Amino acid sequence: MAAESSHGHAHPSWFVAPGETDVFAWFSIVLILLAIYGIVTLYAAFDRWAEHQSKGTPLAKTIPTMLTIALLYELFPLSHFNILLPLSAILIALMADWSRFNLGRRDVPEPMVEPDLSTEPQAEEAERV
Repeated sequence: MAAESSHGHAHPSWFVAPGETDVFAWFSIVLILLAIYGIVTLYAAFDRWAEHQSKGTPLAKTIPTMLTIALLYELFPLSHFNILLPLSAILIALMADWSRFNLGRRDVPEPMVEPDLSTEPQAEEAERV
């Protein structure tokens, strides 16, 4: 589908002359940005749901982290990244879960609260009367 010009050269159908607006390029950019926004929005809703479902389990942060890594491997060609990158993210999530789960079980002594001396004498006087 080429248009003939007066010089005998055929222009491709997607050719845009200098100084003119390429509507197809703008439409493509907007469509790509909307698709990225949609993917991020859907994943955020899924991540919120997964975090809600894993609440109270020992792997509350690790499971959503592993799901994020799996999503990234599905959407993008991550073969050029070192395998240590996702492994370090999983290990960080595991350590966060371990510290949250194990440190939360320790018996922490209650902080010492000093009694308010201004109310004690009034209570003693009320008992005497």
